[in-house]
Amino acid sequence: MSTGTKPAELSDIVSSVRRHWILVGFISLLGLAVGLLAIFVIPVQYTATASVSVKPLTADPLSTSTDSTRAVNMATEEQMARSRRVATAAVDRLGADSTLDVQTVIDGTTVETPQDSLVLNIVHSAPTARQAAAVANAVAESYLEVRRTDATQQLELLQSRTQEQIDRLKPLKANPDTEATDPGRRLQGVQADSLGSMIAELARIDVTPGRFVSRAVAPTHPSTPGAAPLGIAGLFLGLIVAVPVALTRKNEQTEINDVDGLPVTEHQLVLDGTQDDEREETWDLAAFMLKIPKRASRGRTIMIDGGEPASGRLAPGQELVDALGRRGETARFVDAGEVDGRVIGQGWPTEAERRAWNGEVVIVDTTNLLSDAHRVSVAENADAVILARSTADDVRTLRRLVGLLESKGANIALTALFPPRPEYTELTTTQ
Repeated sequence: MSTGTKPAELSDIVSSVRRHWILVGFISLLGLAVGLLAIFVIPVQYTATASVSVKPLTADPLSTSTDSTRAVNMATEEQMARSRRVATAAVDRLGADSTLDVQTVIDGTTVETPQDSLVLNIVHSAPTARQAAAVANAVAESYLEVRRTDATQQLELLQSRTQEQIDRLKPLKANPDTEATDPGRRLQGVQADSLGSMIAELARIDVTPGRFVSRAVAPTHPSTPGAAPLGIAGLFLGLIVAVPVALTRKNEQTEINDVDGLPVTEHQLVLDGTQDDEREETWDLAAFMLKIPKRASRGRTIMIDGGEPASGRLAPGQELVDALGRRGETARFVDAGEVDGRVIGQGWPTEAERRAWNGEVVIVDTTNLLSDAHRVSVAENADAVILARSTADDVRTLRRLVGLLESKGANIALTALFPPRPEYTELTTTQ
């Protein structure tokens, strides 16, 4: 019988979890244990944050028209705060008592910028709360100091170049007669006076790089997850693993040698529904395990034999049709008891009839047939055979039928086991 993979539905998952609750519980508890053991594997970390505001420093400190939002590139400032230069200065600032190296400071430090702000949040993670706060503050202070140094050097360079130009113009300005008769010399004198004013302006420029918004304080709790979050995460991971395992086990070939006295043959796929609350649940699982193909060139025939007819209850074949319908599959129910025995004996259903079914799935119920020979004849021409048996059925009758089916090469795809039928229980009680 050709197969096609169907996704598991919610009812299948719930049923599988309930049927294999011991396995699911064991794997979930194993995940919980792994989560709790992770406490001893994941190193404890503390996180502290220092915040500094960044003051715009333009390329030309004398310019009064520069927009501060364009004068500071916060992405560049973030990279500077995490640079090796700043980390080296931070290690020096921490002093000789610190055992940290530059790379450790870089690895443990992250820098964040709130949107549309000129604030840097310098975050450092360390094994102790005091170390986390101390390094965060040291990095922030070193960043401001490096920025102040760069601004001071830039200012000194401007002052030096301006003074050089003034020194070149001083001899020309010292000769008033030449300046009065030569327009070019007069212009140079004006330039010298202007440069002198620039020197005075440069001396008043503020090179403050920024300031602390808040200093880092030693955190009171670690930033790494504790026992409760790790345990819950492990339990959830265990459930994620357990459910697919339970669904897989539902499709595995099993061997049940004896269920309440009912033997089954070796190498059969057995669906034990003796603990299910409703027969519908067992048939839902049977429909899931069959994996009915979406399309077929000819009709697919599945033979259902339920032993003795149960009065006041749907035929087993109709129960499977209903279960397939709940999964979105269409199937046709045929009661073999209403087919002429001579037709069955001649090899029913024939190949022509199967082609006429135009790819339909046909469920043939042989429960009402009185002859095992007719059952075997139907099974020979069926793609699969399902035996639906109660654990109170006659063991010898079942063995005889299975032997006949196997002797003719019939494909017993599934044996579905059900609890004792109520009418049998009532009959036993009355006697």
